[in-house]
Amino acid sequence: MKKLIIGLLLCTAPIFGQQQNNTITVRGEASKKVDIKEYIVNIEFKDLVADGYQNIEAKSRSQIIEEYKNKIKEIGIDFKEFKQNKLYGITALTYRTTSYYTYTTTSFGKVEKMFGQQMKGVTITWVEIFAKENTNTDLAALDKMAIQDAMNRAKITATSINKKIGAIQKIETSSNKSYLYFNTAKPNELHKHYVQVTFVLE
Repeated sequence: MKKLIIGLLLCTAPIFGQQQNNTITVRGEASKKVDIKEYIVNIEFKDLVADGYQNIEAKSRSQIIEEYKNKIKEIGIDFKEFKQNKLYGITALTYRTTSYYTYTTTSFGKVEKMFGQQMKGVTITWVEIFAKENTNTDLAALDKMAIQDAMNRAKITATSINKKIGAIQKIETSSNKSYLYFNTAKPNELHKHYVQVTFVLE
């Protein structure tokens, strides 16, 4: 009886192996324009020390911030929308003479205007740019395009070995909703979305 069972297993093993190998797995690709969600402007306010050579009079941060409030009000920005970054401030070597604030906006125009409001004691240190996150609807649309791309590639490959593709056996996608940071070095770069699809070969 044991010999019979072993014999049957040996006979069926090649069949299972053929079924598993009779597939083709292709990675499909879809592209989408990256849309910007918001800009976070990081600003440094620093005490001014009197300097006769450069004709700079001494001013405290509170004075400078007050002057800056009035200056940006003229371009339609309310300082009440600024948030003090105390956590970043305590890590700075100039903690006792410098204050850090952030301003969040969806308007590129406002960011440009802020760079035009130059004042001694005020420095825009950097601007963080965040892209919009993908919604489930966005991801589903990208999945559909990527699956079609995989299907087109699989058909070409299958034809080269005198085969045809059949039903989809498996779909794998690892893309999440977030785009993370916008790549300012490549502003025209498209977001790439990948889906791995396994087809049955006929």
